[in-house]
Amino acid sequence: MTASLSRRRFLAGAGLTALGLSSPSLLLAACGDSGGSAGTGTGKVDLWLDIQGDANQKYFTEKVVAAFEKAKPEIDLNTTFYKGEDLRRLVQTALQSRSGPDIVRGPSATQTIAWSKAHLLADLNPYVEKFGLKDKLSSWAMDAFTTDGKLYALPMRVDTMLLYYNKTLFTQKGWSQPTDRASLEALATEAAGQGIVPFGSSNVDWKAAGEWLMTVFWNHYSGPDALRQALTGETKFTDPVFVDAVNLIKGYFDKGWIGGSVDKYFAVPSQEIGANFGKGKVAMIPQGNWFMSQVGQYFGAKAKNENEWDWMATPPLRAEVKAGMFPLGIGGSFAINEASKNKDAAAEYLNWYYGDKTAALQRMADVPSTYNIPIDFADGDIPSSIDPRSGRALTEINKAVAAGDYGFVTWTWWPPKTDVFVYEGLEQVLTGKLTPAAYCAQLDKMFTEEKADGNLPQLPAKGPGK
Repeated sequence: MTASLSRRRFLAGAGLTALGLSSPSLLLAACGDSGGSAGTGTGKVDLWLDIQGDANQKYFTEKVVAAFEKAKPEIDLNTTFYKGEDLRRLVQTALQSRSGPDIVRGPSATQTIAWSKAHLLADLNPYVEKFGLKDKLSSWAMDAFTTDGKLYALPMRVDTMLLYYNKTLFTQKGWSQPTDRASLEALATEAAGQGIVPFGSSNVDWKAAGEWLMTVFWNHYSGPDALRQALTGETKFTDPVFVDAVNLIKGYFDKGWIGGSVDKYFAVPSQEIGANFGKGKVAMIPQGNWFMSQVGQYFGAKAKNENEWDWMATPPLRAEVKAGMFPLGIGGSFAINEASKNKDAAAEYLNWYYGDKTAALQRMADVPSTYNIPIDFADGDIPSSIDPRSGRALTEINKAVAAGDYGFVTWTWWPPKTDVFVYEGLEQVLTGKLTPAAYCAQLDKMFTEEKADGNLPQLPAKGPGK
């Protein structure tokens, strides 16, 4: 069903904020009125999403909802848009009251595991068999949502961290892309000496932004092998390789390299950072691949400048870490509400969304990184209409996964409470309330307790992945 104010409520929004964020707002209708009886595969299917901005909502309504309803005219996909934090809160409340949307947009793999253990999500195994989903999605991403042999959700988006840079500024200054810690710090020193902030970052619009930074430093300093050992319980997060990474990030903050200063990190909104990035007052921004769909607003004619942006993989910050490695994760999930009265129709939508590779790749080309579901494809399958920078991200991440050159993002592989402490604890480190060692000690204690409860997703197998 296409967008209609007479049939559903649209939340007004100024669009995703500069660094790819969405924030809070509103109420819900229970799914008890979903049309069709159980098992019919027809009728109304309710879907709540945290897509913000008129253009983004219009794209989803026209290219996803309308396309699905054309392919499956017997199903009415009723989509309501919410801001991110509101959606998380409202879905949690609805699931607990055995109501809510037919299709559940989950925030993370660990939260999905918790919901599945509470019997709030439907077992997708029958649909996996019926639609052959194992042949359509990458196994590493499917395994993350599998508990006790049952699949409870499908991965919404592949996530990683990239290092965006002002390409025009680099050319003007004669700067080369850094290849290791020494060249990265030399560039940061030179930039700061000229009044340019080396790394733009802020948690004003998204409190959890600190976990993006810790993901970068733990992966590119501590390294994927050390992280795998800690996440599997072989080693502790109190090991020096993790403490030293926290010391390093604090040192960068103390030098004013990240955000300009600690105070500015807590005070300067992301829109201002983005604008300064486009103007060449900020050299680089460590951000997720999702930022690729917003960064363009700060460059070129739209921003009244002639500058260009590009991205690079974060260089290794320790000799033992391999170059060209990408932290790997999943940006949310889609599941079916156990309380849904129309599970079969909801499953038809999921099969359509994930099963048409050509349509999926076209969405990836149309909106950079937003629709990057984990499917297997060759370079030649990518539509020629894609922005080359976005296309390069797709191919390089695919190659890294195939070669086993990937790490772990905190929001996918860390248990829920520990993940929150990743960024809340970092704030205490930056403000001098915790030492890096004390931070890692608290993190390790919390992680050990949550790991004992079994709220951890299955890690991708070590080595080349699929």
